[in-house]
Amino acid sequence: MTAIETSTAPADAAGRKTWLAGCECGACGRKFFPKRGFCTECGSQDAMRDARIEGPGKLYSHSIIHIAPKTFKVPYAVGYVDLPGDVRVLGQIVGWDDGPLEQGMEMQIGYAPIAEEPDGSVRESFVFQPKR
Repeated sequence: MTAIETSTAPADAAGRKTWLAGCECGACGRKFFPKRGFCTECGSQDAMRDARIEGPGKLYSHSIIHIAPKTFKVPYAVGYVDLPGDVRVLGQIVGWDDGPLEQGMEMQIGYAPIAEEPDGSVRESFVFQPKR
């Protein structure tokens, strides 16, 4: 299993952005997240290289989750976001309760706690946040 990597610095006053560590096919240029060993677009098996997947993106679809494993606080939102380079990513959405989520709205990539483990440790991951 491959770990999902993100930059550790969320967007801040200095202008640093959170990005996803994906890959790009050197043969056809298609980008992917998470990383993969071969290109499902053109079939190339030895042309994959590391690539930053950056936002903002557009919300494709979403769902509000009301029943979840014990470690997640409900309700929470998840959604598919279309990022530049024709990359569609599923992730948790934070800040969704500040206003309605709408298809096509701009979403930023962030990094935030998403769950609390039974031992009290916090699970963090990339997230999406509406750009309001």
